[in-house]
Amino acid sequence: MFFHFLEETKQAELDYSIELTKDLEEPLQELIQSTFVKNIINRTKNEKCYYMTTMTELFLVSMIIVVNVVPNEAFSFLKLPQTFLNATIWSVLLSLCTLVCIAIDNLFQFRDRWQKEKELVNALKNECLKYIYKLGIYGQNLEQQQTKALFLQRFLELTGEGYSLFEYEKGQKGLWEQKIQQESSPKKERNIKQSTD
Repeated sequence: MFFHFLEETKQAELDYSIELTKDLEEPLQELIQSTFVKNIINRTKNEKCYYMTTMTELFLVSMIIVVNVVPNEAFSFLKLPQTFLNATIWSVLLSLCTLVCIAIDNLFQFRDRWQKEKELVNALKNECLKYIYKLGIYGQNLEQQQTKALFLQRFLELTGEGYSLFEYEKGQKGLWEQKIQQESSPKKERNIKQSTD
């Protein structure tokens, strides 16, 4: 039931994020939407894993208490050998299982990752709203291209892509130079053909 609620919340956030970014230009829109989708899905997955490991830990700890409090005769209906009814053996086994759950939780850090992705999604939503409605630094009478570059820089800072605006502009400049060369090379070939004829 609880996981169903998490799935509904995930779907509602995905729908909202896609609706929020529908007015953005195409290359930027695809980048933002894919980031939203990736982080929302990962957040939900990590949240589920956190709750599952926590509930399993609580269940195992409560079973340790039950095994130590309830007398061995209460389990005689299971018709197990007496060695399997020893509370010490069950306490050790359940404690080991609890330690494994704790180790998995600490190794993958489900809670930290889930909260980090939640904060990132919220920050990206705020930044998208500022950009779309020209609020804050985006409303300072800047040209469309400057505003777009500023938004992209802020987006890349938030996501921690390690990609600077300088590298982006350098890549764009390289693309333009490539297009110019491609367009000018057929003209050169035509000029060479005409000069040889």
